[in-house]
Amino acid sequence: MINVSNISYTVIVITEKNLQLNITQAVENLGWEEGEDELAMKIHFDMYNAKYNGSRLSYLVKIGAIVAVKGYWGSGKGICAMGNIIECERKTSKSDEVFGVVAYDNLYNLQKSSDNVYFAKGKKTKSVLTSIFKSWGITIAKYTGPDVKHSKILYKNKKLGDIIRGVLDEAKKKGGCAAIVRSVETKIQIIEKGSNTEIYHFESNDATEVSHKTSIANIVTRVKIVSSEKADGAPKVEATVNGKTQYGVFQRIITHSKSDSLSDAKKEAQEIIEEEGDVEDTSKLLAPDIPCVRKGDMIHAVVGALNGFYLVNSIQHNAKTGQMTMEVEKFKPRVVSQTNNSGGGNKTYKVGDIVYFKGGTHYVSSWPGVKGYKAKAGKAKITLGPNCSGNGKAHPWHLVHTDNNSNVYGWVDEGTFE
Repeated sequence: MINVSNISYTVIVITEKNLQLNITQAVENLGWEEGEDELAMKIHFDMYNAKYNGSRLSYLVKIGAIVAVKGYWGSGKGICAMGNIIECERKTSKSDEVFGVVAYDNLYNLQKSSDNVYFAKGKKTKSVLTSIFKSWGITIAKYTGPDVKHSKILYKNKKLGDIIRGVLDEAKKKGGCAAIVRSVETKIQIIEKGSNTEIYHFESNDATEVSHKTSIANIVTRVKIVSSEKADGAPKVEATVNGKTQYGVFQRIITHSKSDSLSDAKKEAQEIIEEEGDVEDTSKLLAPDIPCVRKGDMIHAVVGALNGFYLVNSIQHNAKTGQMTMEVEKFKPRVVSQTNNSGGGNKTYKVGDIVYFKGGTHYVSSWPGVKGYKAKAGKAKITLGPNCSGNGKAHPWHLVHTDNNSNVYGWVDEGTFE
């Protein structure tokens, strides 16, 4: 467990001459962030131009130098952010000389660069992404993302960040898991979203501020499938898939090429409707800083309008205030049918089943050692199961009561329902 009152940070700079400097005492306004549409992590701080062994820091801390932010939280420690300095802004007053420093991790080059990418039909996700990164001299150290067969992949003069996200988005539409690209201490990982093994729980007394927004600004309620056969003139409409057009018609076009079947195109259109065809709920949570929480992590929150599991879409850590701001969305982990081996025999249950909770204890997390509370018996719905991402297995099933007889809303043990 993390005690937020014990959190502290050290800022290390490795110079061009491989000299390691602890500049923590010269740093103010330290923060780092991961934006929803950004591939790389950004680190920023102000550095006073103090002397180090007789030389000003401005002569030592230069463009290209490595910055590492190390966090300490009582029971643990680790590198929270690491990158290369890409910008220094000098600010001089009568009393002080301060440098505003900006650094990004080693995904920044790909984020800023464009390329042309082509892969023939049938290439799998892992192979595509491995090839893209290898062409830039980058090795993927960990891969738990999707690995499905793709249609022909062709991008011309596109930002590499958009290409990579496009490949992952297509893989998800074809049934793969949702995944994210991360740099962890200069090593690249492509991992399933929400697969973090530690899930942090936030309650009303934890959060400083919560906001909740609903919007149809990005909704898609109709997808038209058109033919790519004609070189001139309007393409032929081969099929139309409608969603919730009561919100109005917000249309997207996808092209059915000769190399793909119409049924595959219809499946893709339906997945677009399922993913983007409803009211978008987004929430922002301001809470005490937890150094190891990153974009793509799953959290649990019962505060304000939040009640359940959420995916972190973006995050900003502020070392000065000791707070972090997260933009989150309701999370629906991928789960397959599981067998409940105790209590009523070997019966198979799946997410969405209505069961009878026998009463007992429900827990704030699936992990061992977490806090539990008494819950009354009654009907409940299975919302998460043993194969969900980040499941700690100690209390493998997540139930939500469906009547007023029970108050169960949390993780429960095997054999506690039937």
